[in-house]
Amino acid sequence: MKSFICVMMVCVLVAACNRTESTGAVLLDAAVLLYEEQETGTDSYPVRILVNRDFVRLDDGFDASDYVLFNRRSRTVYSVTHEERRILAIDHHPVAASLPAEIDFTVRRDADADAPAIGGRQPVHTQFKANDSVCLEAVVVPGLLREVTAALAEYAETLGDRQLNAMQTVPENMRTACFLLRYVYRPGAHFREGLPVREWDGGGYRRSLRDFREHDTVSASVFTLPPDYEEVRIR
Repeated sequence: MKSFICVMMVCVLVAACNRTESTGAVLLDAAVLLYEEQETGTDSYPVRILVNRDFVRLDDGFDASDYVLFNRRSRTVYSVTHEERRILAIDHHPVAASLPAEIDFTVRRDADADAPAIGGRQPVHTQFKANDSVCLEAVVVPGLLREVTAALAEYAETLGDRQLNAMQTVPENMRTACFLLRYVYRPGAHFREGLPVREWDGGGYRRSLRDFREHDTVSASVFTLPPDYEEVRIR
């Protein structure tokens, strides 16, 4: 993954959910999602998402890579960069804000009876529109991995609150209806519809699900922060 906004990890582990290897390493149960992603002007690259009830981690599939860690309890986001030995920490400041009246937000849902079922559930093609513009399209599977989709929605909404608090940094010409819808007022709306197996927009963004496991065993260390890195906090 190119750049991450990374999440904090406080290692408070529930004994009932933990197991220990013979080496003494603590193991946790987590959902694992493997996506292939592409942005405008870039080659595709892998994105791995690990989710448990306390954290979300995003990386490129390797434990030793840079990563994003999201603490679901504190809604704190951390970005870890190993080369710089630095952690960018973003505190959460919730904002009670309504979608501006001049933006008409609509969702179109079309079930595809010919598409193969995933986890026994039928995919649905969804379109998210601001006024007359299609801002994002996604093929989602309603009801699949509900805990995962809830966690990803929380992460997106936390970043949306941060963006709303920092709107003065966004140039006026970028504040389109679609930008405000996707990144400020309705971030992660597609996660509330189901688990995305494909998502895309008209600007060249693409993400496709390659594999997923609802239950996998991961080292607890993937949900921790390096203890000796410099922390830069954005409040």
